[in-house]
Amino acid sequence: MVCPQCLGLEQEFNPDVARRELRRYRRRGPDRTTRLLIDQIRGRGVDGRTLIDVGGGVGAIQHALLEGGASRASSVDASSAYLAAAAEEARRRGWTDRIDQVLGDFVAVADQVPAADILTLDRVLCCYPDIERLLHASAAHARRLYGVVYPRDTWWLRPAFSAANVLLRLRGSSFRIFLHPTEVVEAVLASDGLVRVFHQIVGIWQVVLFARRGAEVGAG
Repeated sequence: MVCPQCLGLEQEFNPDVARRELRRYRRRGPDRTTRLLIDQIRGRGVDGRTLIDVGGGVGAIQHALLEGGASRASSVDASSAYLAAAAEEARRRGWTDRIDQVLGDFVAVADQVPAADILTLDRVLCCYPDIERLLHASAAHARRLYGVVYPRDTWWLRPAFSAANVLLRLRGSSFRIFLHPTEVVEAVLASDGLVRVFHQIVGIWQVVLFARRGAEVGAG
């Protein structure tokens, strides 16, 4: 049985949305928060490293890290339209054979994806209801670095998220957005052996990079 959130995600992030985002990415490059996360990861060395990009959209992180010397990427996304857009851009750049694509909820398909040196979730946590399951499953796949972009846990965002979910329900969408507490995210990742090495607020977003405890990582 397909979960309502997955069905809603396919509806919200459909081929029209994916094509529009791909055109914008080709004109302007990654969003500011994505670019900041990319810079922090690349600053710690990606040559020969492997990547899992969860919910990577049109593939901005995959393309940047492969361009920076990463050896291989796995793209895991619950939106088939985003996977198609990312594959189109990979073909254009000439590295289709260096990216493996997996369609589905990461928690459900995690066993199909080998662990990697780097794992990223860019604006993904706010789309997932069972945050602890997603964090544990993804952290177990990150050998070296774990990067996330997710909303700040502030009082004034809570009514905005509630209003957005009301609008989604009125539109007939089963997709919902979630404002997960920062302390929960950080506590779960700390329990899985990840240490925060970078944190920056950008508007409503927080860009955070964690490193595996004991792993050799440079300064960003």
